[in-house]
Amino acid sequence: MQKYIIATLLLIFSHYLMAEDCQSYRTTFHCPSSEKYPVHITFDDGPADVTPDVLDALKRENVKATFFIIASKIDCKPHQQACDLGNQNECIAAQQCQQRRDILQRAKNEGHMIGSHGYYHVHHSQLPAHDLRQQIAQSKELLAPFFTTNPPLFRLPYGDGWFNRNEHPEVLAELAKQGFKHIAWEMSAYDWRQADQHGDKILHTALNEICTKKRGIILFHDGVDNQEHHGRVFTTSHIDKWLPAMKCVAEFKPLQFFKN
Repeated sequence: MQKYIIATLLLIFSHYLMAEDCQSYRTTFHCPSSEKYPVHITFDDGPADVTPDVLDALKRENVKATFFIIASKIDCKPHQQACDLGNQNECIAAQQCQQRRDILQRAKNEGHMIGSHGYYHVHHSQLPAHDLRQQIAQSKELLAPFFTTNPPLFRLPYGDGWFNRNEHPEVLAELAKQGFKHIAWEMSAYDWRQADQHGDKILHTALNEICTKKRGIILFHDGVDNQEHHGRVFTTSHIDKWLPAMKCVAEFKPLQFFKN
């Protein structure tokens, strides 16, 4: 009985602390206490070996996300072919590639949406027309088994081709020609900035974005564009703490909620 009473008191105390934290966040970022804003969370540049940490946190908080994938990270065939010719380093690369495919399959199985982030993380508006067509097509072919929507989703790296679509209409035109729907973002946690990867800076940026813009798609990262096997560790190791804090001011919604 005594253990039960102690456990109950601890539970009540933890809820009290969370309520106090939520009020503090609402006050600091000027969010009304009676309202939560609709938000959809997205992750770019994966999959990486730390993406399971993100999936664990999302599952624990019952939040569905969208992952935009760099397709070259799951292109295992070249590694396997080199492995078959006796290159042991490529055998290791092939195994790591398959692990990333398994992680991506887990994300799909757990109800998250999957989109393309291109074959490589490049400025698509700077590609020659042939390369633009080829890289978009390559990403579509590789990610076809993982896509969760029809039409499939695409997010342009750097937003290049979206933010400057008036100057480079050919990028969105090629995406449409190949059957993609582009998904941008209204908010960013700016977790890619190394100077922000300390303390609560990224969380505070996200909370400020949500309370200022009041609705939309928010951008995080679970990978690094130029590293095959390593994610943005600060994000992936802290997202389990950030999600409950974000819930103080945000109501996480599926992507379909937003007419993007």
